[in-house]
Amino acid sequence: MNRPFWQPLALTLLLLTGLPAAPATAAGALGRTDLGVLDGAAYRIDVPARWNGGLVVFFHGYQLTPERLVPGPLPPDQRVVLARGYALAQSGYREGGWTLDQSLRDTAMVERRFEARFGKPRETLVMGMSMGGLLTVKALETEPARYAGGLALCGAIMPSDRLQQRAFAQLAALEYYAPGLLGDPARVPADYRPDAAATARVQAALLHDPRALHTLSVLVGSDDPEVIAGVLAFERYLVGDIERRAGGNPFATGSYLYLGTGDDIALNAGVRRYAADPAAARWLERHYTPTGRLARPLLELHTLHDPLIHADVGAAYALLAQRQGDADEFVQQYVPSAGHCTYTPADVARAFDELLDWVHHGRRPAPGPLPQ
Repeated sequence: MNRPFWQPLALTLLLLTGLPAAPATAAGALGRTDLGVLDGAAYRIDVPARWNGGLVVFFHGYQLTPERLVPGPLPPDQRVVLARGYALAQSGYREGGWTLDQSLRDTAMVERRFEARFGKPRETLVMGMSMGGLLTVKALETEPARYAGGLALCGAIMPSDRLQQRAFAQLAALEYYAPGLLGDPARVPADYRPDAAATARVQAALLHDPRALHTLSVLVGSDDPEVIAGVLAFERYLVGDIERRAGGNPFATGSYLYLGTGDDIALNAGVRRYAADPAAARWLERHYTPTGRLARPLLELHTLHDPLIHADVGAAYALLAQRQGDADEFVQQYVPSAGHCTYTPADVARAFDELLDWVHHGRRPAPGPLPQ
């Protein structure tokens, strides 16, 4: 899974020119695969030959365009589910972007399709990556009777306004050091794309200004100029997507302080400050602010040095769960590597086994490093 952090999971599959207009079911040595489109959203269901009666619902991460679910082998990190006898069901979502509610509805249709085609599972677990980790949290918090437990991988599991404000503040800092390079973060053109050219422009500007490079390396959490540039180029797209969906700028930075950069005094004095549009801020709060209210086990696995979704999201969610009296239902573990979702399939397999042991035998995993 050592792909760039902005590369969607779909690119690990063979890209085809389109999806079938109607459901198609295939059988093979590994079991059955059901592919199709439900109300405009691609879906895929995989059932192993030796199915144990359980189901894992998978939420993929943020993508610019809808996931294209195609025939062929699943990514290795998803195949660990089938290897343990569980079926896997997932939606490609009908649209790309920060579409949490629609993504949940699209995935619920796939669950109904699964039950109609294969029967009601004996238990259902939920698993998601990046934005899909936040969808995992929302599913567990809002439908605890439906799911037995969840595994969030590099999950965006802190309140969305706090998480995305960090991205907005990084873009404001870039604009301070390199005015006009990417432009005003509160006015992202709809046609902007985080392509290689945008990343190259940012990287060149950072390499030209050592002060800017050091500051952004601290804020992003990486000392690799290419990674920093890629994060910033992607975050500009993400911020613009959220602003358009929210109907305005949801980010207030008047009281935001940049700390530990080595240039704090000049940066805080010179960076542009922004006021949030109240209606836009309320939209982002609804999409989504976790409650920490858990009735089922939730295991979150993070890389220690994640430049896109920092690992401190686990501490933030643990505090929410503690406030609800549900601290025992949440555990964060980590692997000592860098990058966003740069797990090995063996890491995911161990984490999934930890979740199964917790759900079936009540053995809560130990927080900290993922056991080897």
